[in-house]
Amino acid sequence: MTLPLRTRRRQQTARDIQKTTLNLALAQGLENTTTEAIAAAAGISTRTFFNYFPNKEAAAIGVPPGFQEADKAALREGTSSLAVDLKRFLDRHMAVLAEDEATLRMVRKVVHSNDKASGVLDRILIAERDELVACLCDRANDPHITGALADNAVGCMSRAIHLWENDESVPLAKAFDLVWAGQIAGSRLLSGSSECASSDTENSPR
Repeated sequence: MTLPLRTRRRQQTARDIQKTTLNLALAQGLENTTTEAIAAAAGISTRTFFNYFPNKEAAAIGVPPGFQEADKAALREGTSSLAVDLKRFLDRHMAVLAEDEATLRMVRKVVHSNDKASGVLDRILIAERDELVACLCDRANDPHITGALADNAVGCMSRAIHLWENDESVPLAKAFDLVWAGQIAGSRLLSGSSECASSDTENSPR
């Protein structure tokens, strides 16, 4: 569905403010960057800046692409195994993140160097985790299970991004596949499956 022109313009302005903030932050440090400087560099008033973001840390993080409504519905109503539906859901989200890898790399650099910006991102991840829990309630009635699934999913995304940003030879989608495979293997170990038990025996010192 095509968004109204006003909405598209607002989204573009928010992206412009974010990129201006990131450029200044990487050049001189976010702690040394003022909202006035950001507004001036972006060609807007300080008042306009605050119409979009409450502070410079939020501007650096921007408005990350959230989970798509259609994808959330597909996860809630999926008929495949939960593992398959959840992986498909997360793959789609990672694909959206990969659409602007340059900005993602800049955000990660700022997050690593600024605790306040890191805190802003942490709050966003917590909100995503809670949103995912709500989606999973239709697939698993136990809140402890849905909480664990959501924690693992968000953790996998974070670890995949960490792998990707530290190894430029690994595309974001591939990084997520690697981390997800490790998560599944680890879950099997915890469950004491015969497959993992057999693998442990084969790999044990002789």
